[in-house]
Amino acid sequence: MNISVLILTHNRPKALFKCLSSLQAEQDKIFEILILDNASNEAIDSQQIKISSKLHFFRSETNLGVAKGRNFLASKAQGDLLWFIDDDASLITKEATPKITAYFRKAALGVVSFKVINSFSGEEETRCIPDRKKTPTHQDCLASYFVGCSFVMRKKAFFEAGGFWEAFGYSCEELDLSYRLIEFNYQILRSSILEVQHEFFPEKSRNRNWIYFNTRNRPWLAIRNLPVFPLLSQTILWWLYGGLVAMKNLEIILYLKALFDSILGIPTAFSGRKVISKESFKKVASLGGRVWY
Repeated sequence: MNISVLILTHNRPKALFKCLSSLQAEQDKIFEILILDNASNEAIDSQQIKISSKLHFFRSETNLGVAKGRNFLASKAQGDLLWFIDDDASLITKEATPKITAYFRKAALGVVSFKVINSFSGEEETRCIPDRKKTPTHQDCLASYFVGCSFVMRKKAFFEAGGFWEAFGYSCEELDLSYRLIEFNYQILRSSILEVQHEFFPEKSRNRNWIYFNTRNRPWLAIRNLPVFPLLSQTILWWLYGGLVAMKNLEIILYLKALFDSILGIPTAFSGRKVISKESFKKVASLGGRVWY
């Protein structure tokens, strides 16, 4: 199976070069590397980062967001497996590609997510553990969703499930696609042997994005996928929780904008509503996914 590496980048040329350097040992086994410069303030010089003839570079003059940017890269990919990796992540695992293809010998497998190591602490990032209990990844196990820092998805599964919903822009797009994959009977695995290092960012800078996008997107996610009662519980609880975090961080205006935008986008979310089956709902819950909150 051929592997296409897909990297979305924005205003981080040094991090991108570090990411590409970490992939150099895998060059012979990778089919192609596709990079989208997602409207960086200063266009990245593709010749400076062209470390391989397998590297193909694209640029968008407008910021497409994560979901649409990833969909663009997937549409250009020729490989059977799509390896999405963030520009601020670096591969740790040696000889990763044979390990990846070994996983996908199992036909039911749709996606494998990597263990994410925080570059500041040197420990696994708990927020990137796909389980509501945040249990550290000491062994391979099935999960209800995958994390976006680094994951490999079967191309057939990606397009069968409809790719990323572009209205999300950023946040919740992986969880939304996970629901769809499970509905199509694909398995999601979190690996204990595939690892990437992720650049540490101060908690303050994450909170603004967290407040806005979770307040706005979580109700859309529930509307698109969940039955009525968990839809209502998720919407109400996430709006309340987003407000509490906003008050704590003195970001009330940001929260009110997110709330307004969330309500404004409800009709669009309803237009794409495809409620997952009872079997899929039970599977998500059994695998540690959040279905009621």
